[in-house]
Amino acid sequence: MIFTTRIRMMIAALILVMLSSLITKYALIALVPLIIIFRNDAALLALSIRHSVAPQLVVRDNYIYDPINRLVHSFLLAEPIHDLLRLSEGKFINLVNEMLLRLNLCDKCYITFIVIGDRKVIRVSMVDEPPFNNFKSFQSNAVNVLEDYFMVKPIKGEELRNLVNQSPYPVSSLIMVLTIPLIILLLFGVLGIAPWLIFAIIVIKQYLSGRFTVNNGLLFSRISTRNELMMSKLTQADVYSLAKAFHNTINEYALVISGNSELSMLATREYHKASESLVVKERGKSYPGLLYWRNVIDRLSSGELPLRLMLLCNGGFEYVNATKSKVASYALWVPDGFLLNGLSHDAAVFIPFTGGRLRVSEDSRVIRIGVDSLGKPVEVDLDSLPAGHMLLLGPTGMGKSWAARTILARLIKMGLRIIVIDPHGEYSNLGLPIIDVSERFVDFLNPVGKIEGKETILRVAQSISEAFNISDLDLILSDLGGLSNHGDFKEVFSKAAETTYNIELSYVYSIIASSLGKRGLITPEELRQGVVLSFKSILPNPELTAFAMNQVTAYLYSMFAGKVSKLSNILAVDEAYYVMDSRLMELYVRGLRKSGLGVMLITQTLTNVSSSLIQNIPLIIMMGGPDSYIIESMNYLKLDQNEFEWLRLGLAPHMMGNRSRALLIEGPVRRQVLVDLDPRLKPMNN
Repeated sequence: MIFTTRIRMMIAALILVMLSSLITKYALIALVPLIIIFRNDAALLALSIRHSVAPQLVVRDNYIYDPINRLVHSFLLAEPIHDLLRLSEGKFINLVNEMLLRLNLCDKCYITFIVIGDRKVIRVSMVDEPPFNNFKSFQSNAVNVLEDYFMVKPIKGEELRNLVNQSPYPVSSLIMVLTIPLIILLLFGVLGIAPWLIFAIIVIKQYLSGRFTVNNGLLFSRISTRNELMMSKLTQADVYSLAKAFHNTINEYALVISGNSELSMLATREYHKASESLVVKERGKSYPGLLYWRNVIDRLSSGELPLRLMLLCNGGFEYVNATKSKVASYALWVPDGFLLNGLSHDAAVFIPFTGGRLRVSEDSRVIRIGVDSLGKPVEVDLDSLPAGHMLLLGPTGMGKSWAARTILARLIKMGLRIIVIDPHGEYSNLGLPIIDVSERFVDFLNPVGKIEGKETILRVAQSISEAFNISDLDLILSDLGGLSNHGDFKEVFSKAAETTYNIELSYVYSIIASSLGKRGLITPEELRQGVVLSFKSILPNPELTAFAMNQVTAYLYSMFAGKVSKLSNILAVDEAYYVMDSRLMELYVRGLRKSGLGVMLITQTLTNVSSSLIQNIPLIIMMGGPDSYIIESMNYLKLDQNEFEWLRLGLAPHMMGNRSRALLIEGPVRRQVLVDLDPRLKPMNN
């Protein structure tokens, strides 16, 4: 019997006794057996008057044990891999059914989804006793299943203790709890002594046993007392719409799910009972019950899973009868007496397949990207990425560079040092020193780090071959090979222009020597501290631009490659299509994993870009835009129809309140996002 039913029975019995006592005061004696019968519920309600209570919990390093109720719990910090907003109705329902089926919940096993703001926690619980062999088996299977749907990280140690956050029940509150019922003595005199004494003994005994503590963490004020959803034949569209409405309305809740081995038999039994009552006994009031249980049987027959559910929250939702209750937080820890019959479509409404906070570590560096379509923040954990690389893709006029500036400005505030390759002069408002590459350039023939001269010459020769479309790589190697020790790049290329017998190469060498670094070299320290490299003066020559971009990237690669360190610098390359089709770029991106240098590639197109390069970039932001642009990128990024429809509705930022519609991809996680655009970093020409 569930808690609310017991309380209704207790209240009804109390009212009956009190009314009877108006006729004869001796009826008050019936309070004694009534208090004894409902002793646990009476103590719980009494001690909850002043405080949110919880059972006494034993907190270990990686689990929590409730010895009185024999419940063991473990906790996971979680973020969904799949997003409700980018799934079709059918895919969403199938995903939930698949997950619940694989979890294989028994009547004594519980999975709890807890959402507090943008933080999501999953609790795995089971009735078991030390050494918890059954729990360990269930937990192992549950975590393996959940990892296919969520990014998870175990919560343990001090973080687990803070999550529970219990304190002893105050004696002063106990005295108040015992004092309030003394009113019965004022009303009924001596006859009230026995009921009050029994009540006091029960409450004090519960207090001394340590059964209740004050709960200071995971507080909820409402508990579900009736499952309204089970009364309806929910279609997939209904469930999908309700889920979106719920997550847009409620941001603090807990959903407890358990198996329900008895529901099928109960539904059949109650249906036949209602049918017999309606047909044989001709009782019309049985008709609603007949329809209710017929609906349950039909839903079970359609493949829905029988469950027991409990929703705890701090706000109301139209389709959930969540009543204010002092014992709501207690029910989180002892759910068995509070669970309601339910089905898998009911659970799907509340399971948190929404998010955007792409992190599972509380102490990591997090960058805000924007919000999802429900208005919830979308953030990325830089330290959880396998490499600090990012791809920002979008057509002209859709806020691509504006978004890049916004993200870079936030990274600067976080202490990261930024190097920007700026072809159009659009990054001058980041507060970084600006160097025109025609005036000063990196000495790419003398890189920093353990790179041999032959390797450097080969890499430079390949860059010339690719950028200037010259097929004779051997001739370039011959021209440069004997000159590599003749000073900086300007001296080497000036000499090569004079000595080569190839007219085309002579022109290329002289262009490089005369167009880059006319007044000197950029030092490695300047690059480490952060700088904007302006390519505007050489942009009219696309071949030279591509070559120069490659040399900056290669020089930075030589500075950072082979060093294992936390992400400290970001190289942002605007108009990155100049270099993304280079074979060398793939090498740089792959070789800079965990080196301390991340690469942000900002581009209009993925044409001619290798799939392996894209696969080595863990974070991709694709801005919305016209159909032709989206179709061009669909195969590269494996977009589905839902994502296509989201992106094609993208408008220019000034029409969307300084936001841009985009798709954020981090490995398997995909989010439909409205990207923040800082108005202080608006394009200059606007």
